[in-house]
Amino acid sequence: MRGGASADEIAAAFGSRSLALEDDALDTCVALCLEFGVSGDVFADHWDAYSMNANVSTATKDALAGFRTTLSEKAKAKPKAPTKSIVKREPLSETPKKRPPPSSFQSPEAKAQKASGIFSPSSFQSPPSAAEYAGRQNAGEVVDSFNASLKAMVPETTHAAAVKIALLAPEKHMQSSSNFMYTPSAERAIALDAQLVAFQEALAAAHPTMEFGAIGDPSPATVTVVGRIVCEAAEGKLNSSVVQLEGARPYCGGQRVLLDLSQVPSFEVFPGKIVAVEGVYSDLRNPMAVRQVIDPSMLPLPTTPKATLRTLHATHGGPVRLFIASGPFTPNTDANYQPLQDLFAVAMKEQPDVVILIGPFIDANHASFKDGIATYDDMLVSFDDIFLLHIMARINQLLAAVPNLQVVLIPSLRDVNHAYVYPQPPFDRKKTMEALDSSSYNKRVHLMSNPCTFAVHGTVFGVTSSDILLELGGAELHRAQNHSQQRLIRLSEQVLRQKSFFPLFPSTAETPLDLKYMAQYEMPLTPDILVLPSVLNRFCGSVQDTLCINPGQLSKGVAGGTYASVTILPLPSLASGDDDDLVSHDILKRTVTEIKRI
Repeated sequence: MRGGASADEIAAAFGSRSLALEDDALDTCVALCLEFGVSGDVFADHWDAYSMNANVSTATKDALAGFRTTLSEKAKAKPKAPTKSIVKREPLSETPKKRPPPSSFQSPEAKAQKASGIFSPSSFQSPPSAAEYAGRQNAGEVVDSFNASLKAMVPETTHAAAVKIALLAPEKHMQSSSNFMYTPSAERAIALDAQLVAFQEALAAAHPTMEFGAIGDPSPATVTVVGRIVCEAAEGKLNSSVVQLEGARPYCGGQRVLLDLSQVPSFEVFPGKIVAVEGVYSDLRNPMAVRQVIDPSMLPLPTTPKATLRTLHATHGGPVRLFIASGPFTPNTDANYQPLQDLFAVAMKEQPDVVILIGPFIDANHASFKDGIATYDDMLVSFDDIFLLHIMARINQLLAAVPNLQVVLIPSLRDVNHAYVYPQPPFDRKKTMEALDSSSYNKRVHLMSNPCTFAVHGTVFGVTSSDILLELGGAELHRAQNHSQQRLIRLSEQVLRQKSFFPLFPSTAETPLDLKYMAQYEMPLTPDILVLPSVLNRFCGSVQDTLCINPGQLSKGVAGGTYASVTILPLPSLASGDDDDLVSHDILKRTVTEIKRI
């Protein structure tokens, strides 16, 4: 049976990847999907690779004609019948009795695919040649930037000393020893209620004259109630006629009320969002007439005693440079991890202080791994072996080449060799540290949970590998008077205002939440820099007083992707003042960010 995709599926696939598509080209896309037997997602992935290499910005009819010619030429050159695979999260138990140690691993050359056929009409799903990545023409191109004018202040020479990386609020980081996904319903309900109670108490403290009502109690007077946004249809999507507010059991027994938002000029709601609502609920038979939706205020920004900053400045007084990259780290055509190797080659040349690597590293969606089998040099190996041979071996090379560089590793729910739960514990410390070539490297490799909050030489970073921007974007109901605000900036602000790295509830099937550990994915403070990797368009920009970054994916389908280069200039005027003075970090005034193509 031939494949294909509808116009809606193709439009959704292009939209989720932030690819431009002209409306009158949709029919051409539908015809191509039918001709080559592919889904909308597969078609969009291959167009993404083609457009980047051909320097085409928009899918028009003319551009698609050239795209079809390329597909047809490859189909004639390499015909192949399709194969199917069964997705398994666990690898085979069989592993080789002997395998080369990580230290003997050398940087692999791009290997020829065993699957010989690509883009035949009967099997468009066969992976395209790795030459599409190798033949890219725009490596190093800056596709987005923030504070580019400050680049002139960055010295060419780098500082020799290592920066300090410190975990913040360790109690909020998921531990490897945690007993997760065994939370009874009663504990989940208690955790959800605690969020609402905490918000109402904070709102009452900030507004002593505000009077709160109980959800479900009718009153002709205007009242303010606190609750969580839910959808009337359990499996449905929010629209203006099905938005409900659910209260906490201590205040109203967990009752719900339907909201009439027709008189609210601007709002943004999604399932799980915690809000206060001001309005009139005069009749049990009618919805609550909402006049205002009150979002939570943001947590305070970090400050640091001047004495601490002086100490940090004395050890490393120059700019702090970071690379931030998110997986996948290899094209879906092979498992050679050439994009990761290329990123490390840039790091060896430019010598940043820190490289932050965000999973997936061993991607469950990758064609080489999704059938539950992993191979290396024609030997069956475990997914842990793949992590050691492809990831840790390259990290060893990087640490040896750049003496003071430090590496931060953050797992993903798509990592097949790691726990499938959110929040997610860090990678196994014993296995990871044993893979390092030198014991001196132990202090230079930092294993973080997902999500995590940590400081790099005083600057506070908040990071999660889960694609919360994509999930929020698909679940939100939004009305705005000001249409100039960028959508991704607006979604990032919702994450900050909800004080949670994952404020959506219930989550999708892609994110298995364990509500027992809800505190572990709440923010301890507003970070200076919030990193939210997403398949949506890469960006960097200010959200209130926080710098938000989506570095993109290092490998995007069959093509090269992007990473973020961040330079934080030192704080001025630390000489005067008392040691106990608290100093604002002013990160937006002294940080240069560039999103670059690998």
